[in-house]
Amino acid sequence: MAEDPQILFVEDNRDELDVALRALRRAGVHAPLMVARDGQEALEFLGIEDSPGGEVPINPRVIFLDLKMPRVDGWEVLRRVRENPDTATLPVVILSASDRSEDIQRCYDLGANSFLLKRFDPRSPGAYIVEAARYWLGLNRLAK
Repeated sequence: MAEDPQILFVEDNRDELDVALRALRRAGVHAPLMVARDGQEALEFLGIEDSPGGEVPINPRVIFLDLKMPRVDGWEVLRRVRENPDTATLPVVILSASDRSEDIQRCYDLGANSFLLKRFDPRSPGAYIVEAARYWLGLNRLAK
């Protein structure tokens, strides 16, 4: 891979993923992006677990992470990202349909940088993801 993706989007729901990707394109956010369909694939992309294909681990600027996924859920991905020295400081934005205070607290306790409630606005689908991407890619500064 010539250039690391700036965004790793971890989402198992194809419809939600399509909305997010269309919104990013429509808004002119052309950051290199990689999609993991579940938590296991995300861990492999990040080099936390060995990849069956032996791919080189990626180092994104931000991870957008769904919580409820098959094989490995988002809470486990977040826990493993934070305990791995190579990924511990990567910004992780949780995307969830749950607004339960227990879920939100658990994410922050595990080291999430942000928690966004998934929502659908028919006038502007995916706008909240565009706003978050612009913040993490344009305004936020990472330690070197």
